[in-house]
Amino acid sequence: MILGGDWAPGYKQVELNLPSTVVLANLEGPILSREHLVIAVPKAGPSLFSCELPDAPGRFVFSLANNHIMDYGTQGLESTLSSLDKRAFKACGAGKHFLDARSPIVIRDDGVQIGVIACCEAQFGVAQRSKAGVAEFGPWVYQAIRDLQKIVDAVIVSVHASVEDSPWPSPFIRELCRSFIDAGASVVHGHHAHVPQGHEEYGEGLIFYGMGNFAVDPDTWRNYPNGLWSLAAEIDLRSKPVRWRPLTLEIRDQSSANSLVIDESAPEELERHQRYLELCNRPLRDDPLFAALWQEVALRAYDHYGAAYMGFSASSPDGRRAKLKKGLSAIKSALLNRSDESRPNQHDYLLWYHMIACESHRQMLATALGILGGEIDDLRSDETRRLADEMMPWSRKEAQRESHSF
Repeated sequence: MILGGDWAPGYKQVELNLPSTVVLANLEGPILSREHLVIAVPKAGPSLFSCELPDAPGRFVFSLANNHIMDYGTQGLESTLSSLDKRAFKACGAGKHFLDARSPIVIRDDGVQIGVIACCEAQFGVAQRSKAGVAEFGPWVYQAIRDLQKIVDAVIVSVHASVEDSPWPSPFIRELCRSFIDAGASVVHGHHAHVPQGHEEYGEGLIFYGMGNFAVDPDTWRNYPNGLWSLAAEIDLRSKPVRWRPLTLEIRDQSSANSLVIDESAPEELERHQRYLELCNRPLRDDPLFAALWQEVALRAYDHYGAAYMGFSASSPDGRRAKLKKGLSAIKSALLNRSDESRPNQHDYLLWYHMIACESHRQMLATALGILGGEIDDLRSDETRRLADEMMPWSRKEAQRESHSF
């Protein structure tokens, strides 16, 4: 079985050069026809959809628990489920209500019965008692693991969670993922950061905190550092501890403007990717460094977008520029709508919801504000600054890019 990252190729057709086995990936957005007339629902951030699924009938399993699968509402979800069914693909993590969304699936691979649970942080599209949506993580996951253990050989928990563009998870997400292994899961399959993150062997299980972009439109991601390659893992669940082989996958443009190919990294790229992954992994083995790096991530993300999105005073010139940019945008919107610019609109409320409901964003805001206010000791050092500058070039003081994707 292969674990992959985010599938969101948009209009692009995809050619996969992978071993012939079952693949588990995150379907980042619904599957719609090219000529669809479905209207996106109100939210903060972009609305994603794709027109293509892998040309590998029966081989793919998808997690639908993410912040984009409901971008086109119930119609988008229904279109997705229909498209998956036509390819004989299995999926979990979204449904017609919250109990349906939490329902796991059981698959068989190489003689092994595998239970898959999919969940995500609270962002957009969370299922409610009588509303379709995705499965927000919570205590229910532990009972789902215990129930599955009675009928399967191994359990995988697929988790959509992280601060975007960060090579490292937050301490909360690391503790959460480890707790899933402690509860009996064999593998945690993480995604959402859109860049590869670290991985670790923990107990008899494996944790992949973030796989990165598996199949995305290069035209959208080519200017994002580490956005056009991903970590993948070929895992063997017949043994304990779980045996596995790391893969790194490149997204390449084809000669056709409407296609891309996914294949394993060439030797010269592999060396760079291995160095990157080692810098992701090393802090996971060094708790003081990990804690300090999280503070580095939190403050840089706060300066880059968090303060502006919340309407707070930023702690750096870059953050102040972002706040000014948002303020000017709000003034323009107010003038066009002839409304009181000081009165929050729906987009403001959705943006604030996004920043507070999502646990990684909430942790980022709390950490940054705690350090700036003196409540939390500042643990950052020259080493954390150097690592963050290298691994998060968008966050450097001299970086000019001020946009941010969800």
